[in-house]
Amino acid sequence: MDDSLQTEHQPEPIFVARQPIFTADRDIWGYELLFRHSGAATTAQVADQDVATARVIADGYMLAQAQIAPDKRMLINFPRNLILSDAAFALPIHQCVPEILEHVDPTPDIITACSRLKKAGYTLALDDYVGQPGYEELIRISDIIKVEVLNMSPMDLMKTVNNLKPYGVTLLAEKVEDAAMFELCVRLGFSLFQGYYFSRPEIVPGKKISSAQLVKTQLLATLGKDFDTKELSAIISRDVSLTFRLLRYINSASFGIRRQVESVHQALTLLGQNPIRQWLMVVLVADMNPSHAAQEITFLSVLRGRFLEEVAKAATTSLDLPKDSMFLIGLLSRLDVLLGMPMADLMEQMPLDPLIQDAFLGKPNRIHAWLTCLNALEEGRFDEMQTKLDAHGIDLEAAAKVRLAATNWTQRILGLESVEPPC
Repeated sequence: MDDSLQTEHQPEPIFVARQPIFTADRDIWGYELLFRHSGAATTAQVADQDVATARVIADGYMLAQAQIAPDKRMLINFPRNLILSDAAFALPIHQCVPEILEHVDPTPDIITACSRLKKAGYTLALDDYVGQPGYEELIRISDIIKVEVLNMSPMDLMKTVNNLKPYGVTLLAEKVEDAAMFELCVRLGFSLFQGYYFSRPEIVPGKKISSAQLVKTQLLATLGKDFDTKELSAIISRDVSLTFRLLRYINSASFGIRRQVESVHQALTLLGQNPIRQWLMVVLVADMNPSHAAQEITFLSVLRGRFLEEVAKAATTSLDLPKDSMFLIGLLSRLDVLLGMPMADLMEQMPLDPLIQDAFLGKPNRIHAWLTCLNALEEGRFDEMQTKLDAHGIDLEAAAKVRLAATNWTQRILGLESVEPPC
């Protein structure tokens, strides 16, 4: 085969960000997928949206599918042209929910195309509804209506909900940013929720970090520095649960070790100090909060750490800090959300480098800039993310591959099923 043709037909890396959608009990119902083809144009044109969504159907969906439990739904944005082309029929009915974007006018051809999907058994979602007239026919064939609650007054929100009740649709509140809005939406009958509120700490007045959590946070800070292998072995060996989990981890099929590993010392010898240290840090973070909602934050925290650690190796400019610190920075960057406490209170009890503490407290510095880059990636602000990567000479396609590899690693270390990178 001609080399040029072979290269042309190889899948190109894409970024796939996921934003969780929660039930009223804060269980994860599903995810909205946000995506960016690493070689795609960055201008906000309809044609570019078509290309981006087509890439998700062809490649991005397969990546996301392996990262998400089969019982969770996936909302995928569809612009006008792809709705009319029946591209959604390439996605499985049981898991994928075509989301009709807010700028898609409910013209007769759109209604007809959406009706075909509905008749075939697809669940349909209408995005960013705020009570605008003219969408009655589209609402009638939709199953989920996403109501943008940000900046809506309680009276306007109540009016919008009352107008939607006769349709018998599932109400999804998007852009929920605080506890008050979440509680109001629950009272009004919303059953699904999405927004920054779920990725920010819910501060409870007078709440203090428990003694067990304090020990874990201080150990995390210690593990971020140079550590003696014997001390590390002793810490793990003193805890029966940690020992069992480590041995189960290293004896899993993903390592392909022929002989059974039966001691912490063997595990340290086989894996090395840094992999074991990172594994222990991940376990400590995962144990901070066992709730369903916290599982998503744990996954993102570990993914953040691994992505920063690996993408830093691709930087052509100096980061002015040890590359090993990047893992700790990403891992701890959502600790306030996991523990439901202000980051300022946590920083008083964690012996971290002042530069890292300042970054976690929102003070602009070179570390805080990386945290902003992570936020941009997770929230689908891909142009902002690319600006940061460009500043350090990090190729966007290389970063996309690192992201996928980091996802694989995160799933493996958390005991989840791994995904295979595209060949």
